[in-house]
Amino acid sequence: MNMFKLRRLEYEDVEWIFDACQDEAIQRWTMVPRPYSLEDAEWFVENEPEYVTMVIEDAESSMPFGLVSIHNIDEITREAPIGYWIAPWGRGMKAASAAVKLLIATITPDEDIHSVVACIAEENTASRRTIERAGFVEVERGWGLAREFMNEVMAIKYRKTL
Repeated sequence: MNMFKLRRLEYEDVEWIFDACQDEAIQRWTMVPRPYSLEDAEWFVENEPEYVTMVIEDAESSMPFGLVSIHNIDEITREAPIGYWIAPWGRGMKAASAAVKLLIATITPDEDIHSVVACIAEENTASRRTIERAGFVEVERGWGLAREFMNEVMAIKYRKTL
């Protein structure tokens, strides 16, 4: 039995997303606005700017731990960049790697998507371990594939072919 489940965003998610996005690690390794306001959380939930965004929850209590998203689908390469973050209260349970696997299972088969990719800052070792646990393999290293506080950094591109 899986310890986690995914569901679509709901307006009730605004408050906990706002709280989570005050976390220094989320602000460091993601593209969330800084400072992150309640209005930013409301806009995100109402507009869902990603191809798909799912809430990561505890399977029994339905407590939200984070988000996992497919940002878009490249029509030429058929790659789907993925992103995720876990709130401080959900860390250490391997929720992100489980959520990545669940999201891939949800979208497979999708003839528009050939592979799912993640570009992660080289120094973000927790996220690198997460994506490796989810079955992704390193395919490229380079500057500017990821950002840290909006600065280009050395990053690693990971891929999982579907």
